[in-house]
Amino acid sequence: AATGVTLYVSLDGETPALHGVGRLQLQEAEGPGLWVPWEDLPVRLHMLLAMLAPETAITTEEAPFKHQNHSKSSVGMFVLLSPGRLSWRMLCWSLRVATLRDMLVPSSMHVLVHSLEDWRPRQWLDQLEVAAPVLRGFHWCKGPNRYPQFNPELFEKKPRDNYYNKVFMMLGLARRHNYRYIVSIDDDVLMPPWTLARLVASGPEADEAGCGVVSPLLQNGVPSTELWAEAWLEPDEREYLYGCYSGSSKKFCNLFLSSYCEEAMVRADVEVQQLHAQLERLQVPFPWDGAAWYRSIADAVDSDMRGLHPVRGNETCMEVVLAMALERVEERWDRAPAPAPLLVDRGRTFPYFCNNVYLVRADLYSEVIHDPGLKNGGADEVTLSRLLASRRLPVCHLAQSFGVHPAYSTHP
Repeated sequence: AATGVTLYVSLDGETPALHGVGRLQLQEAEGPGLWVPWEDLPVRLHMLLAMLAPETAITTEEAPFKHQNHSKSSVGMFVLLSPGRLSWRMLCWSLRVATLRDMLVPSSMHVLVHSLEDWRPRQWLDQLEVAAPVLRGFHWCKGPNRYPQFNPELFEKKPRDNYYNKVFMMLGLARRHNYRYIVSIDDDVLMPPWTLARLVASGPEADEAGCGVVSPLLQNGVPSTELWAEAWLEPDEREYLYGCYSGSSKKFCNLFLSSYCEEAMVRADVEVQQLHAQLERLQVPFPWDGAAWYRSIADAVDSDMRGLHPVRGNETCMEVVLAMALERVEERWDRAPAPAPLLVDRGRTFPYFCNNVYLVRADLYSEVIHDPGLKNGGADEVTLSRLLASRRLPVCHLAQSFGVHPAYSTHP
């Protein structure tokens, strides 16, 4: 039979506590208590520590990895982990191979979690093996945001939002460890070792080129899908994929904007009506021309809803290009092409950047997190895209890179 312990404490951060040097004494709370299996006790106690003593919690989260030398790290990698996903094991595999081949520049990794089932640092160390020294911290990101001072208005509006907990944590840890660059990795992005290593090392070249962000080529990236297709598909495959794009609806009602297409909402919400009026002005190129599509988005859509593309909103196109990517995994995963200069969008063709995985300077990301508009939602990519546009900073991509992002969250 399972064994455990009953905790008579409040798990919402309201537990009375006495703070002392090197200790935190919790007071018993009234109520039936919470039964906790022994294996979940460490994370349950750490949840309380994170809510009641945030700075001490970070020290505790990094203490198991203090014996590693992270002093030379100028790059902080941050993995945003979602409940139950196992694709992080592929990231560990790529880090192992990159370490064995001495491909990684000095860098440190932080794993950001908000689910009990994902609080398994030992499993990460086992998967990392020789790459274990890159792991610098396992961080709890559920409950009250630990950095309300970064954006008080957003904190007041969404004090316990898991996503904002994570992106605030990224900036907090970057400042704590003086990282010059942040590499943000969604847990459903798969990269071969050579792509990952080149991304982590791309900061200095990106600075020289004036890049705002750097991203690998993903088969459904916005705006990298055409760049990926040009790099990896045969002419007939590109023609088939681009035909799917050209045949897509410009209303995006089947996936990405489905909630905006409900008749009652369209009638009641003026902003939704305005968005549909903007979408009517879009011109879908035939034959498909990615640059023409992005120009149409920039000209027609006045709002922040510019991350529009058939690969994101058309389920058929999304599945077609995923199948094409998977056919190339075995061939490309362990075969790196010769390094090439960054692809720099100097003409500012791309009006929006979907940030599934990217490198950005920490000081630029600080502006994103402190931006008053962040409280309006849309994750950090809306504010980041707006900042790139206002500063006229180009989106840059790793030439001839390869990555797989299976699907957007709108996909069933």
